Amino acid sequence: MPKMQLTKRNIDKLPFTESGQVDYFDTDLKGLVLRVGKNSKTFYIQVDVKDAVTGKFKSVKEKLSVYGEITLEQARHLAPDVIKRIREGRPAAVSVPIMQDMYERYLRDKPLNDATKLQYTSYLPRLFPTWLEIPLDKLHLVLTPDVVTERFYQVKENNGSGAASCSFKCLQAIVNYAEVIYPQFVIKNPFKVLSGAKMWPKIGSRDDYLEPAQVQLFVESLVTATPAHRDCYLFTLYHGVRAQEAYTLQWSNVDFEKEIVTFWHETDVSKRTYTVPMSLQSKEILKRRKKAAVENNAYVFPVQGSRGKSGHLVLRAADIKRRTGINITVHGLRRTFITIGERLRLRREDINRLTGHTDSSVTGRHYSRLTNDDMRPVLQAICNEIDRLIHESSKAKVIQFPVKAVR
Repeated sequence: MPKMQLTKRNIDKLPFTESGQVDYFDTDLKGLVLRVGKNSKTFYIQVDVKDAVTGKFKSVKEKLSVYGEITLEQARHLAPDVIKRIREGRPAAVSVPIMQDMYERYLRDKPLNDATKLQYTSYLPRLFPTWLEIPLDKLHLVLTPDVVTERFYQVKENNGSGAASCSFKCLQAIVNYAEVIYPQFVIKNPFKVLSGAKMWPKIGSRDDYLEPAQVQLFVESLVTATPAHRDCYLFTLYHGVRAQEAYTLQWSNVDFEKEIVTFWHETDVSKRTYTVPMSLQSKEILKRRKKAAVENNAYVFPVQGSRGKSGHLVLRAADIKRRTGINITVHGLRRTFITIGERLRLRREDINRLTGHTDSSVTGRHYSRLTNDDMRPVLQAICNEIDRLIHESSKAKVIQFPVKAVR
């Protein structure tokens, strides 16, 4: 238990430890301690307090702050009040966290997959910026049932039932966690009013896709989007991939020499990749993106502007509806790709392979050894038909175009 006069000069001269920690007790102010570790020097208060039950003395230690964040003079100024409070048995005052604090802690503490985390980061800061500033102990006062339900209807009207359900369930989960961490501050979860009023929309399985007559309108309407967004929508349509697989695609997973693309698919229970060939159309899109790529940005479809911390852009159903007037989700583009393949009478097994569906059959798991070159004509046939729908009358007969080699 080394003792020394804590002065700025003496503190600066103390070397960091190679391992462990060393506490230096101030000779001028009893109870003030400097703890030196491998990378930091920290002020503590240590006081011997008599236990009311056993009658024995025990040492109580409380951190003040890291040296550098506060000065020695500031530590000496704070120390007497802290020493007095500890001797009186009073706990330290805890500041009330705001919703933003809980939002960040929830993302840090919970083992969320990338898709789920993206829902939190894309919905909450964008739809509820003022709610994130509310202290936890004021939630029940500010977010009354009328306020919550009215905002729920607004999000549902402007962004769709899925966005309303997902965003408010994210908020409810965060406050549920706050009830566990800070029960002294959270009186009740204001978002449970939606369950009590049975307002959660029933989200059934979707069957939306682009009708043949809508494909041309969809593509022509994308002229108002940024080049990166437009290419990402088209890439999603030409490959039939899930939205997140498209906009999170990285250049490290694009091989121009072999003309293949590897997509990363993640759910709550599994993580896997699957590789597919490029078509003539998707290769042109990737070449455009490569030419416009920014140095040190790993994403094929990078975020546009200053918003967004993920580094990549995001595709949203509300954006499609606003630009095209078509009520379709981004996943509906995937469904369009699959439907076109079926109308061309292509093998379902081949369509599943191109779209990353797992073939759990005995043949698929143990016998099928199709290569990307085998799948290239299948993909090209679907992309050619998409191009026909873009450029020709939707009333034209659907035929399977001759497929030339992509090489």
